[in-house]
Amino acid sequence: MAKRITTAELAAEIKMIKENHLVHLSQDIVELKEELKESRTTFQQRLDRLDNRIWAIVLLSLGTLLSTIFSMMI
Repeated sequence: MAKRITTAELAAEIKMIKENHLVHLSQDIVELKEELKESRTTFQQRLDRLDNRIWAIVLLSLGTLLSTIFSMMI
């Protein structure tokens, strides 16, 4: 038959979890938040550079199209 757990043993297990495991989990969460902030900043910078490149391509394409249309009109 399975061993019965007493209230005192259960209380001791809960105390150990609170003191040991929850502290480590809390520290891990804080570290993950910091890493997320750093990667968010890096991602935002790369996205901004990509956005600038796309706008440059759009403007160059429009400039080429307008100059082609203007040269056909002359």
